[in-house]
Amino acid sequence: MNLGNKILALRKKKGLSQEALAEKVNVTRQTISNWELGETSPNPEQLKLLSKELNISIDELLDNDTKNILIEKVSNTEKLAGIILKIIKIVLIGIPSIFVLLILLSILFKTIIRNKDTGREMEESIHCKLYGEEHSYSITYEEYTGRIIDAGGDSYFYDILDLGKYSDAHQMFNIINDYVKKNGGTCEMIKERNINDVANMYIKEGSLTKTGLTIVIEETIDYNISYGEPFWLEKYNYKTNTYEKLPLVSDNCAFILPAYGASPDKPLEIKQDWTCMYGSLDKGTYKIVKDAHFDSDRPIAEDDIFYLSTEFIID
Repeated sequence: MNLGNKILALRKKKGLSQEALAEKVNVTRQTISNWELGETSPNPEQLKLLSKELNISIDELLDNDTKNILIEKVSNTEKLAGIILKIIKIVLIGIPSIFVLLILLSILFKTIIRNKDTGREMEESIHCKLYGEEHSYSITYEEYTGRIIDAGGDSYFYDILDLGKYSDAHQMFNIINDYVKKNGGTCEMIKERNINDVANMYIKEGSLTKTGLTIVIEETIDYNISYGEPFWLEKYNYKTNTYEKLPLVSDNCAFILPAYGASPDKPLEIKQDWTCMYGSLDKGTYKIVKDAHFDSDRPIAEDDIFYLSTEFIID
C-alpha cells in the first residue's frame, strides 16, 4: 500500500475527516487531500505529527520504502568514496603525476553526473497580477536539477526580465516573483494538471439531504476554469479501505450542460440532485466527484479533464 492510501486508511480507521486531521498536523485540508491522492508527500516534520496522530511509527507508515532508498543511497555513496580513495592512493604511490590524477577524476565525475537521477519531468506555472493586468509563465524542468526543458508564456516577463539567459527553473521563478513583488504585484505558483492547486470544492452548510446537496466551488486565483453539471457519487468501503463508484438506478437522467465559471471574489454554487441517478442514500461515508477543465477547445480531450471531490456522511 502506497503512502497516500495508507494515510487515507488510517484516517478513516481513526474516524477523522480530512479537516480534522489537517488541524491536528497543522496543514490545510487540501494538503491532506493531495497526500492521499499521491500528488504530494509530507515532509519529515509532518511525518512525525502524522505518526503521532495516527498512532503508527514512521517506518510502518512509509513501509520502510524511504528507509531502504536512503540506505541504498548511503551505501552507493560509500562505495563511490572508496573507489575515489583507491584511485588517489594508486596515483600518488604508483604514478606521481598530477596530470594523470586529474584525468581520472574528471572521467569519474563526468560518469557520476551523466548517470545522476534527474527525477521527474515537472511542469509549473507562475501566475501574476501587476498594474491591473495578469501575466503567466510556464516552465517544464528536471525535478532534482531544476534544468529547464521547455519554457514559454507571456512575452511581458520574457522581454522585460531577459529570461532567456537563465537555465534553472527555480531561479527563473524567483526572478519573476521578486520583480512583481517589488512593483506592488502578487504571484501564485500553479502545478500544471492539478486542479486542486487553484480550486476548492465543499458542501454548503445545511444543504445536505439523502437525495442531494449544494456544492460550493472557490478559486484561489482567476484562472478561467469551467465546471459542468455532471457528477458522480462514490461510497467508502470500510472492508477494502477504498471508495467505490455507486451503481446507477437509472441512466436516463438529464443534465443542464452549459459550463459555469467561478472566481476568487464570486464562489460558484451548484445544486446537485441525485434522485434520478441513485435514489435516496443509505447511511455511510460518500464522496461527490465533479469534472472541470481549464479553458480549451471543444471537444475536450480526456487528458484535459480534471476532477474535484469532497466527502460527506449520511447518518
